[in-house]
Amino acid sequence: MIDAPAISPAIPEVSVALGPVAPSRRIESVDILRGIAILGIFLVNMLSYSGFRQPFEQMTLVDKSVNVLIKFLAQAKFYPLFSLLFGWGMAVQMERAAARGMPFVPFYLRRMISLLLIGLVHAILIWHGDILVTYALLGIPLLLFRKAPDRVILLAVIICMLVPVLISTPGPGGEFRTAYTEAAAPLREEMIAGKRLNVFSTGSYPEAVLQRSKQVRFSYAMSLYWATHVFGMMLVGLWVGRKGILQDIPRYRPALKKVMWGSLAVGIVLNIFWVWATVNPDLVSGDLHDLATRGVRTIGGPALTLFYLTAVVLIADRAAWNEQLSGLAAAGRMTLTNYLLQSVICTLIFYGYGLGAFGDMGPFLTLLLTLLIFRFQIAFSVWWLHRYRFGPAEWLWRSMSYGKLQPMQA
Repeated sequence: MIDAPAISPAIPEVSVALGPVAPSRRIESVDILRGIAILGIFLVNMLSYSGFRQPFEQMTLVDKSVNVLIKFLAQAKFYPLFSLLFGWGMAVQMERAAARGMPFVPFYLRRMISLLLIGLVHAILIWHGDILVTYALLGIPLLLFRKAPDRVILLAVIICMLVPVLISTPGPGGEFRTAYTEAAAPLREEMIAGKRLNVFSTGSYPEAVLQRSKQVRFSYAMSLYWATHVFGMMLVGLWVGRKGILQDIPRYRPALKKVMWGSLAVGIVLNIFWVWATVNPDLVSGDLHDLATRGVRTIGGPALTLFYLTAVVLIADRAAWNEQLSGLAAAGRMTLTNYLLQSVICTLIFYGYGLGAFGDMGPFLTLLLTLLIFRFQIAFSVWWLHRYRFGPAEWLWRSMSYGKLQPMQA
């Protein structure tokens, strides 16, 4: 999903063709972050892949515990991390292009269009829960901020983060939410009709593709609801990349430690409240329910995201830990491949044109399955990258972006 090359502080200013970064110049901690992020997003997506719909109060104690754990640790924490790394990737790509005297915008636009096409294929032919299209579409207006002053970027971040909170509050925000829900109602009915027919659990592959083509429109329409949230985290990543924070951890270590502990404190408090309000719908009722759930999550999710990011880069900066986390780094270098592969594997397990296990596994069993599949992905990534320079999907994306086939040999 996010495959931005790393940069070196000392890149000669010569006009040479812009190309993929060499593996030896990658930033290991960023690849580890990508590996952790793809696991986190997998934990959340698995609940959708599996089609498990049992009400929380009817779950076993084990399933309840796993459900709460995933909500607290993973939900709304890792798509913000992907978004931040996406913006960071744009910043380092800009710096590389400038150092080489190459135009950045045409390359970046080809990159976004390529990602958009990959995302549409994924959404319609594989799984309707795609997020690549959203990233590609939001990545284009991100260009408008590439030369913006820091204060403008940080102000835009605050505004983007507050929009979902304001929409969740009673009053004008509630009116907007009502109008938006009514506008999306026809698309929602198409999605619900497919669920009533059990298309995914019993249908053939052509039937599932048809249902996905209908359902994906609702999914993307609903993504507009939190698009400013994603865009705000992209802007944070752009700012972090321009400051060179992840490229020079020792220099920023004191500041990173302060952010780590501060974001952990805020994240724990807000996420406890959010999870509690989510699993106990009567705790906060009426007009304040959306504010207590969606609004609090909008702030609490990114808070834990920043904790994960700062903790990982500080730990990974130590040589001993860096080696221990090398498997995650390999998975992170093949983020797009692993993201798509997760969809292929899980739809073949759960959907009717595969093993047909849709709705049969609760949170505990799907957690075990998630960890098992991801362990395989780590091993596969290590094996592949010992032989080739890019993952298969990364090679396709790069080839489309650069307008020529990239060499695969490591």
